[in-house]
Amino acid sequence: MRNIVARKKLSSIQIIIFILIFLCGTFLRFVDFDDPPLDFHPARQFHSALIARSYFLKDNGNLPGKSADYQHEAEMRGSQEPRIEPPIMERLAAWGYKIIGDADLRVPRAISIVFWLIGGIGLFRLCRQFLGIIGSLVGFGFFLLFPYTIFASRSFQPDPLMVALMIWSLNALVEWDSHPTIGSAILTGAVAGAAILVKQVCVFPLASAFAFYFFSSSDWKQKIKRVDFWIIVALSVAPVLIYNYWGYFVKGFLVQQYQGRFSLSDWFSPAFYVRWIRKMDEVFGIVVVTAGLVGCLACENRRARLLWIGFFVGYILYGLALPHHIGTHDYYQLPLFPMISFGFGRSAESIFEAVGRLKEGRTLAYVGITVCLILLGSWWSADSVISLNRRDYRAWPERWQYLAAELDPYPGQINTIGIMDDYGAAMIYWGLRTPMIWEQNIEKLSEEEADTIIRRAMINREYLIVTDLDSFYAQPRLQNWLVRNTKLYAEEPDYLIYDLRGLNE
Repeated sequence: MRNIVARKKLSSIQIIIFILIFLCGTFLRFVDFDDPPLDFHPARQFHSALIARSYFLKDNGNLPGKSADYQHEAEMRGSQEPRIEPPIMERLAAWGYKIIGDADLRVPRAISIVFWLIGGIGLFRLCRQFLGIIGSLVGFGFFLLFPYTIFASRSFQPDPLMVALMIWSLNALVEWDSHPTIGSAILTGAVAGAAILVKQVCVFPLASAFAFYFFSSSDWKQKIKRVDFWIIVALSVAPVLIYNYWGYFVKGFLVQQYQGRFSLSDWFSPAFYVRWIRKMDEVFGIVVVTAGLVGCLACENRRARLLWIGFFVGYILYGLALPHHIGTHDYYQLPLFPMISFGFGRSAESIFEAVGRLKEGRTLAYVGITVCLILLGSWWSADSVISLNRRDYRAWPERWQYLAAELDPYPGQINTIGIMDDYGAAMIYWGLRTPMIWEQNIEKLSEEEADTIIRRAMINREYLIVTDLDSFYAQPRLQNWLVRNTKLYAEEPDYLIYDLRGLNE
């Protein structure tokens, strides 16, 4: 097996390229750094933000400029958020808040970025054990520069930490397999156990990759009798088993979370697989997925091939276990990034190897491929910067506090209804008010049926707040109904507010 110990040291130019990729990836993640987290799955991010702020306030934290009533309500709302994963990222964020003296959402963003960068270093190390320097650098560059990862790695949720731990657990597995000791077994099991505990869905690709890699060894029958093997198994599963027992049987907060997350009928629906593939295409692009899969299969090291085959089999099982989420939540594709990055690097290396066998024009071909890779990375970087700067959300914290106080001044009741792409998460976080969310589709209904449904939703509400303008403008029947029956209370470039009070007279 090609092992990192036997690899040649990096040359000066290779070290410089590695550093440049790392610095570029770091820089991109800090572009528009102080913009509130409304650009990537805000509902999921504010779920963690509410919990972290609650921990901070419970620990005698203080929100500068906020009243005691506001802080008490903020603490209570965070306490009421449902839990499914252990609140590790939330605890880390709360400790960061404690250090700086405020619940600043830049803190968890920075923590997520750091974890993703650490994962990138781990990926480079893993690539170096099975690929040449070209494949390793390309895979490393993909992991840090691919546009989707820029947004995902800034997100306040457990996924960046989960991905980093998955990568390092694979590193630890390969190291233990090469030099099986009690110490390396403890490290492997501890890191794998931590990854599964952070977000237990990663057990599917991780366990499958471990199994395929381990049983591809010629001496697996001897290793399975060793105590260090069972140390890995025990440390990998013990943390999540303890957490699930405590959360399900002792405290009971996991009982409701596991209900309705699995539907066997989806397995027999072609639409499910179409949604899944479309979501992969949305995140990666089918060409990139293909390049990643082919690259993994083209790896000349048999055990590396089996490692990633196992990883992909686990990913398939992961999608089948969560059929709703895999086809509707694009960030559920994040566990696939280590494999696609490795495979993308191997595909690039295969092209360079093919060029190396040319008799004529070899140098020109090398230069051309290198220029293409540089242009691709530059395009990804430019696309990320443009996307990050496309919208400015800095005014929303103060805006939501103002709008909540003006439109929904009565705590304890729902006074507003909203068409919001964040499901009202920002209003809940900054305004401490929970809007009712309009999710009906009445465009194909009869006029009478549509009127009945709209009135039933709007009655006893005083204002309709629209921040998801694309969704709103896709509902002409609802727009026409509002024009006929309500008054436009406020119109701004980022939102619309309709006065519904006349409906209740």
